[in-house]
Amino acid sequence: MNHQSPRLAVTALFFSALFAATASAQVAPVIAKSFNPSVVAPNGNSIATITVTNPNVAVALNDVQFSDTMPAGIDLITQTGGTCSTLATGGGMFSINPGAETFSSRSNVLAGGQSCTITVSVRGTVIGAHVNTTSPVTSSNAPPGAAASGTLTVMAASVPAPVPTLSEWMVMFLAAALAMAGALRLRAYAA
Repeated sequence: MNHQSPRLAVTALFFSALFAATASAQVAPVIAKSFNPSVVAPNGNSIATITVTNPNVAVALNDVQFSDTMPAGIDLITQTGGTCSTLATGGGMFSINPGAETFSSRSNVLAGGQSCTITVSVRGTVIGAHVNTTSPVTSSNAPPGAAASGTLTVMAASVPAPVPTLSEWMVMFLAAALAMAGALRLRAYAA
C-alpha cells in the first residue's frame, strides 16, 4: 500500500479549497465624491454627488453602506436624489441629519458592475477650501473600500476694479486746458 496517497489527497483538497476561496474572494466596493459647482460664493449652494460602484462583474455585493459628515464651513441642507437605498439596489435605508451635518446610506444589494448615487444639497459658509471625506464603503461579503474625498471651495465674490476718478485739481486743470484750446481755436478761425 502506498502511504503517500492519503497525503497527496489531503494536499490536493487543501489546495483545491484554497483556490476556491481565492477565486470567490470579492473585490472591495469603490466610492467617489464630487461637488458641482466646486467653487461657490459665501452662502452659495452646491450639489455633492457620492457614487458607489461594485467592481465585481459577476458577483453582487450585499449590505453596501457608507456615511458622510460635512466639515466646518459646509452646511448640509437636504437630499436631492440618487439611486442608492432604493428599489434599484434592492431597497435599503437612507438617513440625513442636517443639524448634525451627517447622512448615511445602506443598499441591500449592488449587482455585479452596478453603480448607485446619492446627491445632497450643501451650502458653503466659510471662505476657504473645505475637504469632505466619506467613511470607507463596506459590504457584508467583501473587504471595505477606501473612503472618498471631494473639495468645495468658498471664495469671496470678486470686486470689480474701481473706476478711476479725477481729483479736484485735475478737473480744474482739464477745464482750463479745454478753455484755452477753445480760445486758441476761436482765434485761429477769426484770423
